[in-house]
Amino acid sequence: LPTEPINLAVALLVDESGSMCGNDRITRARATAIVVQDFCEKLGIPVMIMGHTASSSHVELFSYAEFGSVDRKDRYRLMDMSPRYCNRDGAALRFVAEQLSKRPEEIKILILVSDGQPAAYGYGGSAAEEDLRGIQQEYRRKGILFIAAAIGDDKQNIERIYGDSFMDITDLNQLPVKLTAVVKRHIRA
Repeated sequence: LPTEPINLAVALLVDESGSMCGNDRITRARATAIVVQDFCEKLGIPVMIMGHTASSSHVELFSYAEFGSVDRKDRYRLMDMSPRYCNRDGAALRFVAEQLSKRPEEIKILILVSDGQPAAYGYGGSAAEEDLRGIQQEYRRKGILFIAAAIGDDKQNIERIYGDSFMDITDLNQLPVKLTAVVKRHIRA
């Protein structure tokens, strides 16, 4: 265990689009969120976990764990994570990145778990991809480390969008292991 205080904050954003019901992806993403939340809580690392979906042109955000949560019931809220509608990633990514950028910790990690490129009413294709790249660049300049964990068949598109932030999760059983390893790498012991 680390002997020094941990100067790190973590935000996890989970795609809750309808396609996440395929191949047990939402179940694995939910289990991973529980593992990441528990791991961070036990080490005293501030953690935020949100899900997102879109219906029509509206983005819906679901707050499962907030920085500074006081009721210790985050893991129960995480059980509500479900596949819903479409994914309009840009607004959700910007919201979570902005919350993370306000944190005082030196190291800030934003992890996106998704099974595909954005696909929502009026938001898709190259315009949506360019929006996501712009958000990533803007918040990288503010010191946020991005990880885009691709858990579906659309890995090549996610890699094209996020570049060196892309993480291939072909074996869904490895999702919690790989994401906690990302956090562990940034803990100074």
